[in-house]
Amino acid sequence: MDPVTHTLLGVGLGNAFYRERAGRAAVPVLALASNLPDLDAIVHLTGDPYAVLMRRTFGHSLFLLPFWSLALAWILGRRYREVPLGTLYGMTLVGVAGHLLFDLINSFGVVLFWPLSDARPELAWVFILDFVLTGLLALPPALALLPRLRSRLRLLSRGALAAVGLYLALCGLARAEAARLLEPAAGGAEFTYVFPEPLGPHRWRGVARYPGRYDVFLLHPLTGTIEPKGSVRNDLDDPRVAAARQTPDGRRLDRFFKAPVWQVEGEGGGAVTAWDLRFKPLVVDRPAVFRYTLEPPVSGG
Repeated sequence: MDPVTHTLLGVGLGNAFYRERAGRAAVPVLALASNLPDLDAIVHLTGDPYAVLMRRTFGHSLFLLPFWSLALAWILGRRYREVPLGTLYGMTLVGVAGHLLFDLINSFGVVLFWPLSDARPELAWVFILDFVLTGLLALPPALALLPRLRSRLRLLSRGALAAVGLYLALCGLARAEAARLLEPAAGGAEFTYVFPEPLGPHRWRGVARYPGRYDVFLLHPLTGTIEPKGSVRNDLDDPRVAAARQTPDGRRLDRFFKAPVWQVEGEGGGAVTAWDLRFKPLVVDRPAVFRYTLEPPVSGG
């Protein structure tokens, strides 16, 4: 999710459960902890075009997060001396757990077991920006600006978190229904997947891979309808693609992408492009992001 939504989740958790226990420290500690796993965004400072492949890795690792959380709790303990370190540590752990949950529900994947595994599990229930989710979390602090509702901030925050849980459950059910709709349309496919579309869980992007192509569908679980959205060429059988996929960068992209598209550029050219249908929405007209060009070894051509 985006940093604003992560921060609002931390604010909501602090207001809902920790104000009485930690006082004025509750909201800033949870807000900071809810963004802590994104410390791995530092990889972008390297300027490496493949830096995105390291996102949601060492900052999101279940093995390393307890140490990052303890370090943050110790640092914040210098500022909030009245709060025991154990309480601060518990709050930072809750904040990072909320962050991991919110990253798992969208389609980008979280490398939970880095560095032992580079697998990126995901639930893919919501788009990476979800205005309903953000709005629900923003509502309690906005309402608390009214003097007559300020004393009810804890109750409002708990209600908002409950509403978030219900909304996410509905998104999960909608995705399951979208996957069910895709099944008959994708008969004989080698691979199928359902991605969340922007602007709400009433539309989903279904992809089905066949030899030489992906078929793409816009799925409407509320109405039970499917819109075919054409095909995308996928040159997996081309020897230049096979050679590019065996390069170190090609192998990294294959592991990172969920529905990788490999295409040979030009009629006689040797350059190979790779991108992911995960990052190509249907309802928002924009080019695919994270598009890479690889030059296969001469021996592969």
